[in-house]
Amino acid sequence: MWLGIGFAVLSCAAYTAAAVAQRRLAVRVTAPLTGLRQVVDLLRHPLWWVSLVFNGGRAGFQVAAVGFAPLTVIQPLGVLVLVFGVPWSARLGGRRVSRAEWRGAAFTVVALGTLLSVSVTSGPGGVLDRPDSVLVGVGTTVLLAVTAWIAGRVPSTAWRSYLLSGAAGVAFGVSSATVKTSVSVLAATGSAGLTHPATLATPVIAILGLFLAQAAYQGVDLGAPLGITTLTNPVAASVIGVAFMGESYAGGWAGGAVALASALLAAHGIRLLTVAPDTGSPGPADGGSRTSRRADEEDLGSGVG
Repeated sequence: MWLGIGFAVLSCAAYTAAAVAQRRLAVRVTAPLTGLRQVVDLLRHPLWWVSLVFNGGRAGFQVAAVGFAPLTVIQPLGVLVLVFGVPWSARLGGRRVSRAEWRGAAFTVVALGTLLSVSVTSGPGGVLDRPDSVLVGVGTTVLLAVTAWIAGRVPSTAWRSYLLSGAAGVAFGVSSATVKTSVSVLAATGSAGLTHPATLATPVIAILGLFLAQAAYQGVDLGAPLGITTLTNPVAASVIGVAFMGESYAGGWAGGAVALASALLAAHGIRLLTVAPDTGSPGPADGGSRTSRRADEEDLGSGVG
């Protein structure tokens, strides 16, 4: 159990490092990732590849964690990314974490921890069959593309970030289900599993998630998009598990009420995380937080650590 918890903490640390790298990359590549030129500029930057390395480490540690401890223990630990991420990002930005950010992080951590502990599933569980893998893979890809298209036409920077980070969380949650299916199929059938729809869908959905997360960090500080991604990731995975993998929701009506209250508290915390640290007014939505972004630009040469 404790070994699994240790791997989960390492997974959170690796994910936080990846998010910090992507946030700092967003300072350099400020144009929306809607064209080939912006994507090429992104791929040329070393921080993008640094974030990929950390994301790979996160995935590996997560697989090890669930191998030693139950998912109901591992999932709530995901809130640690906010505990790590908000002060780390502020430190690299050359500023202190504001009181509003501390309150927002505290509300979000408590809400997400409560939400994840009541949003549990039961049942034997399983994997996606071929038809369900096609449905989940195609449906998720279409959902992510439509969400990105809508986000690109939203005038508010904050709401654009909310949509993109929510879509990134969905991508990461669904890819967890397709990875589980792919590993099971490959173990059972060998190289024949490489043509399974879940195996083919996994890299597509995971890569879309990385680009969506990168776009979500443009124009905002780290806390809000990180909190939304942390919320939607396990929720999406639970929905796939219940709808397609033989699991069932075990929270009951009381758990549903607690989950709803937790989601509202998390939304309030995430809103506080978008407050500009220098003025106390809503930053990203109104073009604020210029001081922290300017500090990020000046401090970019310090890298991610």
